[in-house]
Amino acid sequence: PMASTRCMDGRCQATVGEWCRQHFGVAYPDTITIAGADGVLLTNEAEWERALAMGRISAEKHGSSQAVVVGHSGCDGFVTTPEGHQEAVRSAVAKLASAGIFDTVVGLYHDVDTDQLTEVCRAHGTKAAVPMATLAL
Repeated sequence: PMASTRCMDGRCQATVGEWCRQHFGVAYPDTITIAGADGVLLTNEAEWERALAMGRISAEKHGSSQAVVVGHSGCDGFVTTPEGHQEAVRSAVAKLASAGIFDTVVGLYHDVDTDQLTEVCRAHGTKAAVPMATLAL
C-alpha cells in the first residue's frame, strides 16, 4: 500500500489511483483527502498535522513507502492557476519529504478537463524536489 494525499474532489480519484497502481505497483492505495491539499498543507498547521498522523499510520501499519501530493484544475479548496498549483505541489512535496515518513514523495498536477496528469516533481527522503516530464493517462 501507499499513502496518497489528494484533494477530496472525486474527479481525481480514479486517474490518480490508476497512476499509483501503474507506477508504484499497489492494488489499493491509501488515501488522505483534503480539499485543496496542495495549498492547505502549506498554510493550515492543523490539517498538516492531521495529514502527517494519517501518513504515519499508512507507513507504520500498512507498510507504505511512497506518497503522492496532487493539485488539480478547478479546485475550489485552493483556487489558483495551473502554475500556482504546480508551485504549491512542489513546496508540499518538499515539506512532506522532509518529514521523513516516506522514501519517495511524488507531486502530480491533474487537469480534470483533459484527464491529463503531469508529474511535477519527485523527492526521495529529504532531497529537494526535481521537475519531471508530463504523463498522459
